Amino acid sequence: MRSDGHASVAPAEVRGTPLARHGIGEYDGGRAFAIVEANGWPRLWGYAVRAVMGGLAASFADLKDKRREMEGDDILLAATKAARAALVTSCNSLVERQVPDASMTAVLLHRGELHVMRVGPGRVYVHRDGQPQRLTPRDDNDAGLIDGQTTLARLALDAGDLVLAGTASAFSTRSVGRVASVLQSDPDVPPAVLASLLTDPARKAGVGAGALALRIR
Repeated sequence: MRSDGHASVAPAEVRGTPLARHGIGEYDGGRAFAIVEANGWPRLWGYAVRAVMGGLAASFADLKDKRREMEGDDILLAATKAARAALVTSCNSLVERQVPDASMTAVLLHRGELHVMRVGPGRVYVHRDGQPQRLTPRDDNDAGLIDGQTTLARLALDAGDLVLAGTASAFSTRSVGRVASVLQSDPDVPPAVLASLLTDPARKAGVGAGALALRIR
């Protein structure tokens, strides 16, 4: 089972200046993805995103030879632990009253299943036969990796499934409506189009967003 995927990131605007608040990383040969959203002072957004994504990359590299023997949830939990540790270590080196934090949503394709991990306000949906199923909790808790609670979910995948993941800002009423309309007209629309549709309203509003679209083959 393989996937065709595309990520889209829209910058957030602060006083008319676009800033990178979100980051999307691809790991484990395209079998794992993580969407990171920084919290706190805008000037520290990039610092937090880089720390988290660096921790994730290190974790997946360390698990390269062990992944086949591990359960999907354990892989994501190890990656989350590494991301949290990297963020805390980076924050400890700052001379700031308010240190940055970051929320994270990760998906992993493992043994024919989709594994989902979320800390903070992220969302993951699976569209199957035209029907969406939400795999993340409906509460959008703002707590990030430092103090937030990790939630996990899994779902057996079928060929043709469409996975949509992103920040809460990527799933506005407008973006969801546009994606639904496009899918109704063309169920096989490329993932690149769907990811861009999710982030476009947030781009225009200046709030920023990160989104990922994966089509399972």
